[in-house]
Amino acid sequence: MNHLTSYQKGKNRLGKIKDALKSILIGATVFNMAQDALKMKWYIEQALMLASIGDMVGLPVISYYRLRLLPYWIHRIQVWRTAILKEKDITEKIFS
Repeated sequence: MNHLTSYQKGKNRLGKIKDALKSILIGATVFNMAQDALKMKWYIEQALMLASIGDMVGLPVISYYRLRLLPYWIHRIQVWRTAILKEKDITEKIFS
């Protein structure tokens, strides 16, 4: 059985309130910056993959050195091709 004293219960509640306030503060200050950084990382990765293995989607790229990057990207190629070749709706372009 769980026998907590009133002091321990108050401490637990205070900890939960503190965590909630911390989450609110982070969400209000740096959440958008973190989301923008992740979006920028995604775009840079897409551009680098397009420049190195773009021949998979019809962009001819001739370089021996691009094959050295292939072992790092082999598990991400299918997701990348789906994202590049996906047809975009006008609402997706507006709201993203």
